This record gives sequence, structure tokens and C-alpha cells, in this order.
Amino acid sequence: MIPPRFKLYFQTYKKTLLLLILAQLACVGLYAAAMKVLATITDSVFLKQNTLQEAAPVLLVLLLLFFLREIILYLQKGWLRKTSLHCRQQLRQKLHRHPLAQPQAPEDSPKLLTLACESIDTLDDDWQILMPTLMALVVDVPFLLMVFACSDFLTAIICLITLPIAPFLLYLLSSLTKKRSDEAWQRLAELTYGFHELICTLPLLKIFRQADAQRKTANQLIQDFSTATMHVLELAFLASFVLELITTLAIALIAVTIGLRMLNAELTFATGFFLLLLLPEFYRPLRQSGTAFHTAMNTNTAAEKIRQALADTDAKNLHERHASLPVPPAITIQQLSFTYPQRHTPVLENLSLQVPARQITVLTGSSGCGKTTLLTLLAGIYLPSAGQIYLEDQLLHTMHPSSREKLIGYLPQAPHLYQGTLKENLLLFQQAPDERCVQALRLAQLEDFFHSLPQGLDTCLGDGGQKLSQGQLKRLGLARLILQNNPVMLLDEPTSGLDETAEQAIIHTLSVLAKGRTMLISSHHPAVLELADKTIHLSERSAKEAGTC
Repeated sequence: MIPPRFKLYFQTYKKTLLLLILAQLACVGLYAAAMKVLATITDSVFLKQNTLQEAAPVLLVLLLLFFLREIILYLQKGWLRKTSLHCRQQLRQKLHRHPLAQPQAPEDSPKLLTLACESIDTLDDDWQILMPTLMALVVDVPFLLMVFACSDFLTAIICLITLPIAPFLLYLLSSLTKKRSDEAWQRLAELTYGFHELICTLPLLKIFRQADAQRKTANQLIQDFSTATMHVLELAFLASFVLELITTLAIALIAVTIGLRMLNAELTFATGFFLLLLLPEFYRPLRQSGTAFHTAMNTNTAAEKIRQALADTDAKNLHERHASLPVPPAITIQQLSFTYPQRHTPVLENLSLQVPARQITVLTGSSGCGKTTLLTLLAGIYLPSAGQIYLEDQLLHTMHPSSREKLIGYLPQAPHLYQGTLKENLLLFQQAPDERCVQALRLAQLEDFFHSLPQGLDTCLGDGGQKLSQGQLKRLGLARLILQNNPVMLLDEPTSGLDETAEQAIIHTLSVLAKGRTMLISSHHPAVLELADKTIHLSERSAKEAGTC
């Protein structure tokens, strides 16, 4: 059975596949013609005693046929390679939009990494192994069967009888092979996730001297993946051995019948030798189908995982048609819970609170109580484990990503510095005149820093460019937020790491920005608390509203 994705290939790359089929037909036609010429030359030289000089023109024809066939094969491989690259690029683009299209669970990252790298690269085998084998089965086998029928009907009948044996045996192996292939991919996903967790927690493991203890876990994951891979390879070798045995016996059977009939003068030497030369090419696709069968099981599993990921994206992106929201909207949280993967204790549990519109709400609490986690949930970066987040009466996670990005701006504790110019770091692929960029820098108290730069907004930042302190990086993030001009602003410790003068200036900027906006600030600084219209104290996975000032 042809995998469903091949039907999509046929629809998407119809012209390319038509060229590939024509090229395959030309290749097998040239091969059959070359074998006919070779059989004729052999018959004329060894049986009819013609001289090599007389056979020389025919030899040139033989070389020309082989040369033309190699050119077509080269072009065919190039088309397959380009199509494979384009197909994988399209899939990667769709997959890369997955974490950007909707909130994601934290455990999705290593899964997406496996899908974007190993799984999509595995689909290259669709074009490099499966497609050539499929075209050979569809084009070469019927074509050569017709050649056999025209040359010797009995040989064609024997070939036709032996042809279905190999697919039948592969069908018997299919269920076991699929099970082993699924197991291997599951072990790879576990290994990727385990390695991802190990790297993320390595500094903490080093501090508590637990790095050696985790080595056993990592070794066990590696061993499980190796064992699962070997089980798949065992079946692959078994399938290849069975097919080689069947095709060898079939060729031997036909060769014996042809030899006996040539001895009885029922077949001429030229015809018999021509048939013998074509037999390996006739059974070649069947021999390759063993490797192709194992590859198909592997790629089917990878393709199914990619399909599920993209289907999840489509399901999550079935956004409701929202009425126009009041701007700025109030935020309502109902029974919100969130637990990080591989942890048993929730960071937030049954949390309910309200962030009023057009006010500054300050979120306080001790370190580790979940303030940052709550802001990332409100920003739509993560999905809650339970509960709902509403903007007015509309669910946050059902909103279209573009609508969510226009409504909500988020300043993390440590804004990321991209390798690029100051302007690129400010705009982040948006468009704005230089005057607005300079104004945002001034409001973020980076005007002196801007005037000290040799090339102004075109100054490169990051590695090999201008370095930024932690305080400057925090204010750069604030300047980005100012340029985005969102009606809802979420700020995580916006004044941390700043001296008293800079802190007072930033607080003044926040008071100006807050006009006509819904602003939620995570902070424990007294100066920020004085700015609040409302404070919410977060403690032990619950919230206590301190009232409206």
C-alpha cells in the first residue's frame, strides 16, 4: 500500500514526478536496448564468427546507449535531491511556526527538536530510496515483463508467477517491523528529552554534586535506544535476506529453463542470452524493496509524528471568531494551575484573580512563588495545566496569534540580545521610523548610551559588537515594549539591577506608559509598589489581593 503522504507528493510535485517517470522509462528502455545490442554482438562474434572490426560499429552504439542512460540517471538523481530538499524545507517551515502559532507546553521543545531534525531528515529517504524503488516497480517491472512476453512467453509466465512471493512475505513482516520502528522512535524521543533536561539542569547538578548520579540515567537511555535500533536492524537484515534468497532462486529457476530450452534448440542463443541479461534488472526492484520496506516503516513512523504535530497545530489554531475586545481589556484568571514537566509539585494551583483594565497592578511575593510563571502564561508562551485565562470574556488560548501579539506585550527578566544592529534589536522585524526608535530609547533611559554609540542605530550589538550590561539589556527590552505599544503590558522585575536614579526614571516612564493601558508588573521594590493601583500577593500557589490603592 502506498503511504498517504505519497498521494500528497503526487499532487504537489506532479510535473517533477512526471519527469521522473519519463526518465525512469527512458532508463529501462535504454537498458533493454543495450542488453539486446550486447546479446547480438556476443552472438555474432562467438557463434557466427564475425570479426571484431565488423562488430565495432555496434559496440559504439552500445557505448552510446550506456552513456545516455548514465546522463538520464544523473539528471534523475538531481531532480530527486532538489525535490527532497524543497519538501523538507516546506515541512520545517510549517513545524517552525508550531511554537509561534500558539502557546506551548514546556515539554514540547525537545519533541519539536526531534521532529525538526531527525524526523524531517528521515523523510529524505522517501525521495532517495522509496521513490526510486517505487518508480522501478511501477515502470521497470511491467516494461520488462512486456519485453519478456515479446521475446519468450514462457519466461514471462515464470516471472509473473514468482513476482508476488516477495511482497507477500514483506506483508507478513510488516506488523512486527512497524512495532519495532515505533519503539525505536519512542526511545529516540525519550533520549532527546532526557538529554535536553540534563543539559538544562547541569549547573544545578554540579552545585549539588549529582552530575555523576545522572550519568547512569543517561547511559540507560542510550542503551535502550541502541537496543531498539538493533531490533529494527535485525528485521531489516531478515527482510533483505529473504528477498535476496527468493530472487536468487527465481533467477536460477528461469536460467535453468532457458539453458535447457537452448540445448533443445527451442530458443536461439541471442534470445536466451538477452533474457538472462535482463533477469537481474527485472528482479532488482524486488531486491531493493527489502531495504525500501524497512525504510518505509521508519519514515512512516516519522511522518505520522510530524502529521500529528501539525494536526495539533491546526486544531489549536481553530480560533474562535472574537468580537471586538474593549481596549485595553481586563484580565481574569479562573482556577489556574501549572506544573512544569518532570515535577510533581505545581507552581500554581487553583489560582483565581482579576487584573483590572486601565490600572497598574503589581504582583508581589517571595522568589519561586510563581510570579514569572504566571506572566509567561498570561503572555501566551505556555499553556496552563488547568484553568482558564480570559481577556474580558474571551479565552486567551483561542485567540489568533496575531491578535494576541497586538494585544499583549511582555518584558521578561532577561531580554534576549540578538546578533544584529541596535535598530534590529529594537524593532524585531517590525517597521518604525528612526525618530520613534530614538524616542523609545529616551523613555527607557538609554539616550546617553545611544549617543555614545559610534554608528547610532546601525551599531552592531552582541558578539563582535557593542556589549550591554544587565541593566542596559533590561532597558533595551523596555524600549522594545514601548515601540510595540500594546494595550496590555506584562513586566517582570523591570527595575531589578538598576541604581536608584535609573529606577526612579524607569518608574516615571512606567507611570506615563500605563495611561490607557492594562499593566501588570512583577516586583517587590517599594518604589514600584507605590506606583500600583492594585497589589496582588502571590504565596504558596495562591493569590491574595491587597486591595485597590
